[in-house]
Amino acid sequence: MKTLKKLLKSYTFNILLVVIFTGFVLWLTLKDNYKEILSMLASANLGWLLVIPLLAILYQVIIGWILRKLTLLSNPHYKLSQGIVNAFVASFFHGVTPSASGGQFAQVYIFKKQGVRISDSASILWMDFIIYQATMVASVFVLLLLKFTYFYQHYSQFFILVLVGFCVNGAVIIGLWALATFPRIYTWLSTKGLLIGAKLHIVKDKEKALNNLNIQLERFGSEIKKLKNHRKTIIQVLIANSIRLLLYYSIPYFCALALNIQVDSSYILDILALSSFVSMINCFIPIPGASGGTEATFILMFSTIFGSIAASSIMILWRIATYYFVMILGGLTFIYAKAKPDLVE
Repeated sequence: MKTLKKLLKSYTFNILLVVIFTGFVLWLTLKDNYKEILSMLASANLGWLLVIPLLAILYQVIIGWILRKLTLLSNPHYKLSQGIVNAFVASFFHGVTPSASGGQFAQVYIFKKQGVRISDSASILWMDFIIYQATMVASVFVLLLLKFTYFYQHYSQFFILVLVGFCVNGAVIIGLWALATFPRIYTWLSTKGLLIGAKLHIVKDKEKALNNLNIQLERFGSEIKKLKNHRKTIIQVLIANSIRLLLYYSIPYFCALALNIQVDSSYILDILALSSFVSMINCFIPIPGASGGTEATFILMFSTIFGSIAASSIMILWRIATYYFVMILGGLTFIYAKAKPDLVE
C-alpha cells in the first residue's frame, strides 16, 4: 500500500501514465483512418498552425496577469513576468498530478521564491479560485441556456455528465457562499450534516472534518470581505477570466481553420459550448492531465459537427497545443525558477 502511494506521488509515474493513456487513445484514433488523419495534418495551413500555440501562450499570459493583479493587493512590486512564471509552473504541476491537485502547492513555492509570504500567497490563490470558479460556472450556465435543447437532443449520452460536472462546480462556489452567509446552514452541516455523513461512511473523522470546514469557511469569508474592498480589481479579473475562457474554448475553431476545414459561423457557439462541456467532463477523470478521457470525449463530441476523421485531427492539434506544449514550457519554466535563488528582480 505504501509503495502504491509513493508511485502515485511520483511525477515520473504520473508522466508515464499520461504517455500510456495518450498512446492508447491515439492508437484507437488512428488505427482505422490513420492515412486520412495524417494526410489532413500534413496539409495543414502553416500560418494557422503558428497561431494555435501562440493562443495557448496567450492563455497563460492572461493567467499571469490575473495573478499579478491579485498579488498587487498585498505586494505592490510584483511584476507581470513573475505572474507568467507562476502560471506556467502551475500548469505543469496541474498536468502531472492526479485531478490537477499539485498546481497550487507549486504556486505557493514559486510565490515564496518571488518574495511573497505564504499567508499572502494562500490569500491570492483563494481569491483567484473564487473569481475563476464564479466566472467559469457563469459562462457554462450561459452556454447551457443558449444551446440546452440542441445539446440535450444530440448529446444525451454525455449531457448528464456535463450537467453533473456543472452542478458540482457550481455547488462548490454557491455552497461556500451560502455557508459563509447563512449561519443556519452552517449549524445544520456542522451538526446533523456531519452526523449523516458519518452514518453513510462518507465522513470518517467528524472532528477533523469540522475543523477542515471551519478553516475553509474562515478563508473563504476573509477573501470575500477583502474582494468587496477592491471592486475595481474584481471587475478587471472577471473580465480577464471571461477572455481567458473564451480564448481556451475557441482553440478548436482555430485548429479547424489550420486543417483547412470550413466552419460555418453558426457553429462557432456550438464549438465554444462543446469545449466547455469537455472541460466539465474532465472533472471526473482523476488521471494526470485527464489523459485518455479528454481525447476520447473531445472526439465523440466534436465528431457530430466535423465527422470522426476531422474531429480526430482537430483533437490532435488541440491537445498538443493546450496540454503537451504548455507542459513542456511549464516544465522548463519550473527548472528555471527552481535554479534561481531569488526571482525578485
